[in-house]
Amino acid sequence: MLSLILTIFLIWLFFKLGIGLIKIFGFLIIAGLIFAFCAYLLIPFLALVAVGGLLFAAIR
Repeated sequence: MLSLILTIFLIWLFFKLGIGLIKIFGFLIIAGLIFAFCAYLLIPFLALVAVGGLLFAAIR
């Protein structure tokens, strides 16, 4: 519910600032792509690095 209120507030704010609908949708698409990149690629890679560091520290 809070995210819905935040989304409505941001769209209202963008319209008040004079930012067009195309720019809003472009921003939402870019934000979604960044989220997908972080969720599916970056976080597992960081987890592998952390596990590798722990194994290196345990073996050493």
